[in-house]
Amino acid sequence: MIPVVGVVIALAAFFIVYTINGGASVVNIATVAQNAGFTGDDLVMAVAIALAESGGNAHAYNPETAAGAPTGKGSFGLWQIYLHAHPEYEGVDLYDPQANANAAFAIYANAGHAFSPWSTFKNGAYTAQLTRAAADISSATSALDA
Repeated sequence: MIPVVGVVIALAAFFIVYTINGGASVVNIATVAQNAGFTGDDLVMAVAIALAESGGNAHAYNPETAAGAPTGKGSFGLWQIYLHAHPEYEGVDLYDPQANANAAFAIYANAGHAFSPWSTFKNGAYTAQLTRAAADISSATSALDA
């Protein structure tokens, strides 16, 4: 079990954490994920999936042309919310990290609190980000508790 107790909104304000490919820091991603409802080990998984999906880039966009998505219905933001599969998010600013995290949590909850809707979960690509996500969240939590 990976301890993540104590990850709070204030983390982003208290820690300067390296960025991933010029994207959001792991702590910032964890903060919006926690605000959306992810907790415990699933918080670490959610952060790892966001890193695998978008490289931590809140403005990432994949047009999903290979999947046959219509123009403008590709995947958006940190968790690459696939608008063609989730039209309920049309009109939502999915480049906003908190809005994207909220959509990701709703998709996760609707999937039975599972990450199966994400391709990086299905193909295992997220596992390359688990250690980084867990370590950064744990370090930030430990520093805050100190």
